[in-house]
Amino acid sequence: MLQQSQVLNVLPRRILANLWASHETRVTLSHFIATTPNHAYRSPTSPSFLCSELPIRYMHILRLLSTLPPDALQSPIIRHVSHRYLHDMCTLLHPSLHNTSRRAFTNLMRRLRMRQAASLIRLRYALSGSATALMDNINIIGLGIQFLTDQHLSSLDRVQVVRPMEIAMQAVEDVRQVCASCFGNEAPKIITTQKGGDGEGGSGSGRTLLPSEFLYTPSALHRVLFESILVAVRTHMASLLGRQQPQKKEWTALFRPQALKEDIRLDVFGGPTSIGFRLDSPTPLAPGDLQADVPRDPVGIPITHTVLSTTEARHLRDDDVVAHAEWHAWSGWRAAKAMAAHWGGNLDAMSVQGLGTTVYLALDRDPTLLERYPAQNAFRRRLHHSPQTQLDAFLDAISQPATSTPLERPIQKDHSVSLSAAVAAAVAHA
Repeated sequence: MLQQSQVLNVLPRRILANLWASHETRVTLSHFIATTPNHAYRSPTSPSFLCSELPIRYMHILRLLSTLPPDALQSPIIRHVSHRYLHDMCTLLHPSLHNTSRRAFTNLMRRLRMRQAASLIRLRYALSGSATALMDNINIIGLGIQFLTDQHLSSLDRVQVVRPMEIAMQAVEDVRQVCASCFGNEAPKIITTQKGGDGEGGSGSGRTLLPSEFLYTPSALHRVLFESILVAVRTHMASLLGRQQPQKKEWTALFRPQALKEDIRLDVFGGPTSIGFRLDSPTPLAPGDLQADVPRDPVGIPITHTVLSTTEARHLRDDDVVAHAEWHAWSGWRAAKAMAAHWGGNLDAMSVQGLGTTVYLALDRDPTLLERYPAQNAFRRRLHHSPQTQLDAFLDAISQPATSTPLERPIQKDHSVSLSAAVAAAVAHA
């Protein structure tokens, strides 16, 4: 167990100031498949690139957090996440890491990826409903970190030629299984068809791609489709279950279209410049389906809430692992929308009462598009604050102990008083 105060004592302020003012090195999908030997080129999956780039991106997340008010920075969750990122920076910047074995470095990347996922979940709980734009920008940087570490760790999920129709069918099957398990009913049928296919598919992998192929990561495409399909199927099944309950019939029901009996349709389009997906559901979405929220299961029950009980205000644990954190960190519509836009795509939904829901997903074929990153004005709290002043104010805020720590002082109730009051009330009503 490590004291959080020890982290700030180890890292020199000049190094933190340098990382605070450094710019990220944005990559493209083509960088992950470059095969031409070039001595000046560093692969985004190489240890040297990761050791220099990840600390900068960690610090950029802290720069985004520094835009919060001082009292918010002193909350246990924000202080814990901030010190966790500082600790991981210290690990990556240690000189001994350059001489470690590839196996040891891979194990370190795996631990850092799990910590990153746990930190994003904590931030979703801390910023839920109050700082949606801030959390979206944090997710953008977090996605870049996720892609870099995934490409280093995975041998099967690298950037490659993918067939959207195959991944779409797998995502449909996975959504139906998950919803059937959670609701206890058979999931609705989803008709999946492939349309279009005219024109050239482009290139970038050493050969001409077919119109039904493009360069991407299979897991990212699957996750975007999974989350976007899940939103529609979950709402559709909830509406069907609600209609099965005995209700008093109203005269307005005579004019309602019997659309809930229709199937959900997913169409896959292969165009010359992009790959498109269109999902049509006869059920309109609920008001909160597209809003930022904490991770939840399809029924709506919050999950990974144990992350709150393991968040300590003054200590960092080496065994701080949240079950399935890497999956839950990217659950929900907002995360899927950020993932789709990371390489130039777009995910959007249109829902109208009485007409249903249509979800659009478009992914660009061009593998040379730079990854998405927050604009520079997102890192500034006030225009007249210099970067050094902003850094000093942030470090001072997270180093000060919080005035009230709910995680360390649980509310205690005097049950004897409550019982006496209940007995007195019962006697009075007798």
